[in-house]
This record gives sequence, C-alpha cells and structure tokens, in this order.
Amino acid sequence: MPTRFAVHVAGCALLACSALAATQAAHAQDTGPIDARAVWTERSLSACRSGQSHSAPDVCLLRTMQRAGARPQAIAAARMLVKANKAGFISAWRPLGTVALATVTYPFRANTNEGSLLIGSDGAAIDVDEDSVREEDRATPGWRAFAAAHPDAVPFGPADFVGSTATDGGGQRLLFSTPLKRCHACADDGALLVAYLVDKAGVVLERELLTIK
Repeated sequence: MPTRFAVHVAGCALLACSALAATQAAHAQDTGPIDARAVWTERSLSACRSGQSHSAPDVCLLRTMQRAGARPQAIAAARMLVKANKAGFISAWRPLGTVALATVTYPFRANTNEGSLLIGSDGAAIDVDEDSVREEDRATPGWRAFAAAHPDAVPFGPADFVGSTATDGGGQRLLFSTPLKRCHACADDGALLVAYLVDKAGVVLERELLTIK
C-alpha cells in the first residue's frame, strides 16, 4: 500500500500514513491542501550547501524560500518535507486528470535529487519512490525470479510516469516504472512497473505491482 502524506487522514486504514500527515494537517487550515501553488522555482541554495549560512541545511532552505517570496503553500510543503526528514521543495506540478504529480527536489542529497508525490483530490500525497519494493512484492514469483538472476539490483528513483488507463468505475490506473540496477551509474537490469488505482473522485485507493521486466 502507498505511503500517504494526508491532509484528511480518514483513509489511513486503507493506505499507510507517514509522518507528514500530522504536519500537513497542522498547516492545512492556513494554506489548504497541496496544490499547484506549492511549486517554488529555486533560487540559489549554494550558501545552504556549503555551510556559509551557519545554520542547518533544512533551516537555511526554509529561510531562503521565505526571503525569496515563496508562496505560503510552497513553504508549508517544504516544512512538511523537513518534518519528515526529507528536506526539499516541490519544483514542478503535472495534472493527471483528477490527481496530480508533484516533482520534489531534494537539494542536499548526494545522488538522487528528485522524487515524485502523487497528489489525490483529497490533498493526500503518496511518495511513489519510498519503499519501491514492498514485502508483498518480494513474495511474488516475478520478483523472486528477477532477484535470482540479478541479486544485486535495487530500485533507483525517481519513478517515471509512463501512462494511464481508464477503469470501469470512471477512475484511472496510473502506471509508474522504476529502473532496477546495481549502482547509480550502471545499466538497467530491469524495471519495476507499478499501478496506482484512483477512483473517479480522484482519491488514490491502492497500489499494485504489475510486472518486473
């Protein structure tokens, strides 16, 4: 099940809630749920990376955003990421029907500096890169066969959105592919194809491993 960053946490029984749930709820009254207003176009963060600011990188990030005139929604989203020990900010927004895909930039990471949040119509956000391979995935014949052939291969995010299909109930199934390889610079050994089922109201209901290819 997806890791869920929820404004409205009533659906936590269906989807696993993250530490961002409480902090997002705290900011929701002032800023509303995460939407396109949360995007921030990065200014220079060189002082934060080099330590010239004499403050922790996450503190420096929030201070820089405030000084640069970032929208309250953008600052609130960055605060939620910081609270979850994922210092970063939303750098792009892509509508996908009743949901949206938010690109997160993690400016202080050594390797993978981008990630993706799937934002439901209820304002809940799912990190599609976190725990890319779940315990239930490892129990499938497809994963066992792949792992036997490529024992050192692991997922390297961010996942790529590769398309969607309509469902009978008027919703959609969103497809994401994540490379599987031995190292950041290595060639791909395969890919993990995952679907997220969204109802016609735009609420993300479940995650499903489709195939490993």
